[in-house]
Amino acid sequence: MSVKANILIIDDQRELRDFLYCTLKDKYGVATIGAAEEAFSYMAEHSVDIVLIDYNIPDMDGMTALAEIKKNYPRTEVIMMTGSVPSDIKEKAFNLRAFAFLMKPLNIGELFETIDAALPKSTSKRF
Repeated sequence: MSVKANILIIDDQRELRDFLYCTLKDKYGVATIGAAEEAFSYMAEHSVDIVLIDYNIPDMDGMTALAEIKKNYPRTEVIMMTGSVPSDIKEKAFNLRAFAFLMKPLNIGELFETIDAALPKSTSKRF
């Protein structure tokens, strides 16, 4: 029996969180949260392999949240998502060790490919 990877989605848009949950739940364990501080509390209590986080969340900018996640959970891979991105943000995200940076609207095939590529890095460090 294989263990499902655990994905946490952090985005303030409920519709997108619900869509991603429905899209990913058959293949992965999925939780959704609308704000970074709530996500940090969740991560303190649950194993998370991959975080999908929107760059624009209301309680904290995505770069600060990314840095906090990587500081406290270095084995967790982070995939940033955004609808628009200033030119220097993508480079900054990679410097903070983001695994990938996806543009909204998300291409679901690309999302699954990105998650699957990130999994060997996060799950091999879990055990």
